[in-house]
Amino acid sequence: MKYDYGESKRGFSYEYNNLYLPLCDVFGKDSVYLFDFFTHYKEKGKTEMNLSLKQTITEQKPDIALFALFTDEFNPEIINSLKEITKTVVCFFDDPWRTKFVNYWKQYFTFFSTPDHTMYQKYLSNGYKNVFFTPFGFNKNIYKKIDTKKIYDISFIGGYSPLRDWTIKKLNSNEIDVKVFGRGWNNNKSWLTEGEMVNVINQSKINLNLSNAQSYYLPFLIWSLRSFKTVRDLLLLRKTVEQVKGRHYEINGCGGFQLSFNIPGLEIAFEIEKEIAVYSSIDNLIERINYYLKNDQERELIAENGYQRSLKDHSAQNYLKLLVNKVIGNI
Repeated sequence: MKYDYGESKRGFSYEYNNLYLPLCDVFGKDSVYLFDFFTHYKEKGKTEMNLSLKQTITEQKPDIALFALFTDEFNPEIINSLKEITKTVVCFFDDPWRTKFVNYWKQYFTFFSTPDHTMYQKYLSNGYKNVFFTPFGFNKNIYKKIDTKKIYDISFIGGYSPLRDWTIKKLNSNEIDVKVFGRGWNNNKSWLTEGEMVNVINQSKINLNLSNAQSYYLPFLIWSLRSFKTVRDLLLLRKTVEQVKGRHYEINGCGGFQLSFNIPGLEIAFEIEKEIAVYSSIDNLIERINYYLKNDQERELIAENGYQRSLKDHSAQNYLKLLVNKVIGNI
């Protein structure tokens, strides 16, 4: 999709910024064709969009066709037939918790990729040989380190969830003020633009990366029962498994100091306590925030180490170049 959730007013989609644009950087814009399937889907319907896709790939005969799915816009028979024309790859982003969706679709592609190392190991152990480990990374032309003043002690960028709401309220009750940005907070229905996000990350002494998975921590569950809306939101929450997200790479790619919930697999991307700081519980989070606010030199050293590691290993440009070269057999 070119636009976020297919809506131009929401700006470019994650896939556009972090798949299409980096591919253009690596291989040249003339070598990369964007098929904005969701715009076709909305304007012409499912059948016509799929026929147009098949015709486009038949005519262009690309070396590789890279897919980022949404829901059920594609026709599985047509997707399966494309393997006779080119090598097809589907990039899954949420396979740790969207397992039914992934298990259905991966059979129709030549290759598939996961950003989650635990899932990658699981696929390999289950006998899949057509899977690649492709972390999210960050678009180095969007997420950058800039010279600016730190105007926020602590910030959080991300959508509302009951667990995040509870966490922020617990921090506030312990005299820790967090500047929150994202859809769903206090009737705020808009995201930051990419440029605004980069500014906030660079302007924050501490960038929080809070869990968004369903929690069974008893104090949180007791708090949730106070509000019908919170209980409803919690019951509707689909994400129940933690995973390393794009934001982990984006914050460090901007040179920001990051304090993240300690997620399995994070230690593969960054060296814990040297390139990224982590917390394990709400009490530990409070303790860590107070510690790093008092220790500027250590905080800034971790931020710089994480930034240098990101430039070296974690750009979306590098990850996609590696993926394409593996698919077409250059590696």
